[in-house]
Amino acid sequence: MTAPSHLQTAQAFDRIAPGYVTRYGVGGNAVMDWMRCENLTLLEALFPPGSRLLEIGCGGGDDALSLARAGRDILATDVSPAMAHLTATRARAAGLSARVRALALPAGRLSALRPSRPFDGAYASFGVLNCEPDLPAVAAALSDLLAPGASFVCSVMARWCPFEVAWFLLRGRARTAFRRARRGWQTAPIAGAEGEEAQVAVRYFTLREVESPFAPFFTLHMAFSLPLLLPPPYLEGVYRRGATLFRVLEGWERRLRARRPWRGMGDHIVLVFRRVGESGRV
Repeated sequence: MTAPSHLQTAQAFDRIAPGYVTRYGVGGNAVMDWMRCENLTLLEALFPPGSRLLEIGCGGGDDALSLARAGRDILATDVSPAMAHLTATRARAAGLSARVRALALPAGRLSALRPSRPFDGAYASFGVLNCEPDLPAVAAALSDLLAPGASFVCSVMARWCPFEVAWFLLRGRARTAFRRARRGWQTAPIAGAEGEEAQVAVRYFTLREVESPFAPFFTLHMAFSLPLLLPPPYLEGVYRRGATLFRVLEGWERRLRARRPWRGMGDHIVLVFRRVGESGRV
């Protein structure tokens, strides 16, 4: 499969935008709620109130709204015009238009931005970069858009997800168990509300494959899996049925997820980069 165009990706997400918040927003999926809470805890720790942040792939705007309520200013971008519009609409309804501005812009075209001063940080949550065909362009643009020493946080869908592999092997579905191991582009379904579904082109990454294009401009400060021992969001029913067990496993999750080799596995990998200054130091 060839790399998707930005237009193809935009059209796929435009299609499911009306039901996206219902399906993946706060309260829509218990695993996503847990992942979002972990992610927001990290973002709030890295970016203090008053920070000017660039969001890459805002989706329905949940992260932008949460950070804005906590005193951050967000330029929320998304490849999908419908998603950007949804974020802007929700920001107005929440009285946060002064803190959240939404713009339809693919990650690979961030160089078109001309801010009056550098952003204090940036983030791209939950697989946004898996859909972007030009990661070097993203890295180069962010090097110009972020202040030296600023953090860029991204979470990408990992090549190896132990829970997924075990789940499908136990059901005799070896091809599905190792689907992420296939290199290159492949299609993945993205569900909307009421049975709506779109196919989007993605590629799954190892930690090194994400780190490499950012290396000329950023140093990797931290990496961890999210989640490692809990099921992926599409197995939310398993998570709900085993809620007591998974609450116990959360403790082990936090102990193991930043250690080698586990930090490069899981449904997603979270990477925290630091922008290198002109002198080569962060």
